[in-house]
Amino acid sequence: MEERAVAEVLRSGWVSQGPKCSEFENAVASFVGVRHARAVNSGTGALHLTLLACGIRPGDEVIVPAFTCVATLNPLESIGAKPVLVDVNSRTFALEAEGVRNALTPRTKAIIVVHLFGLPASIEPIVSLAGERGVLVIEDAALSLGASINARAVGTFGSAAFLSFHPRKMITTGEGGMVLTGSTDIAEVVAALRNYGASVDALQRHRGQLFELASYDRAGFNFKLTDIQATIGLAQLKKLPEMIRRRRAIARRYTESLADLSWLALPEEPGGSTHVYQSYACMLRPGLHPPIDVGRLAVVQRRFFEYLASRGIATVQGAQAIPTTAYYRQKYGWPPEAYPLALLADRGSVCLPIYPDLSTDEQDYVIAAVRSFDP
Repeated sequence: MEERAVAEVLRSGWVSQGPKCSEFENAVASFVGVRHARAVNSGTGALHLTLLACGIRPGDEVIVPAFTCVATLNPLESIGAKPVLVDVNSRTFALEAEGVRNALTPRTKAIIVVHLFGLPASIEPIVSLAGERGVLVIEDAALSLGASINARAVGTFGSAAFLSFHPRKMITTGEGGMVLTGSTDIAEVVAALRNYGASVDALQRHRGQLFELASYDRAGFNFKLTDIQATIGLAQLKKLPEMIRRRRAIARRYTESLADLSWLALPEEPGGSTHVYQSYACMLRPGLHPPIDVGRLAVVQRRFFEYLASRGIATVQGAQAIPTTAYYRQKYGWPPEAYPLALLADRGSVCLPIYPDLSTDEQDYVIAAVRSFDP
């Protein structure tokens, strides 16, 4: 399907941001249930433009989880805003309202809530708290397209949200991202910023909707998505419901087959939430009695990775405890031990293989290997 769609775009003569990008935006907006979607070059680019469109400026404080991908923080560095770390829930790997409340200051302008691994964060109490304090909520839904809380899609709770279409995400365009928002103002600013700051895009001029030359009221970027990528995204989006069904079935089989292992905590799905299992993220727990020796946990994690690798099975840790990453450790001096749950997740998380085409035989092989590991 994707190959045929790309060939059609190449024959059309329009390969940069154009009609297929617009069609892809409309399709994703309809799927999620938001008014506006704007396609860009990457998930990181989407967050960067979202921050700017939301008015985040140098020196502003933005609350972020202490356990996430560095891409959640890198756009803040580019803008000059100040990330404020908050520790995460050890079961969902996500922010919770109480931790956010304790981190709020008069300089806080936004909270980035990450829906990690396909599991929705407990976002509604955070949105309520943010509303009381006049703070924006931005949803990092890069890993969670299709996830929901009580049938309401992630990406619809905050002032804006963003997606990623990297190959490890729910759908892929190779590289790519998208900003989702109910705000016309945010959508218009993102549309201009992705296209050098231009007030008019090439598709509008081509369709004769606008005849004047573009004005440039902002210094923008070249963060456009191509029609080649967008047409792949359209084909992928049509497959997404079935891909989610397959991921959930594979996850259910892992859970049924590994539930008796006392040394491995399996992913949870809180009531009302729909987990789409971008990753099947588990936690090692070789010692069941606190305090947990994080150093020993890291050794067991390394042994587990090497053990599965020796059997041809690729595994990774879930994300990173940001205070352990070289750049952020050196710049901010955040002590990892100040974020114990993020550090625990960093040293103890393991993601088992999960993708829609994983066969029953392949999964059986993974399950047998996991069960044979001696922590």
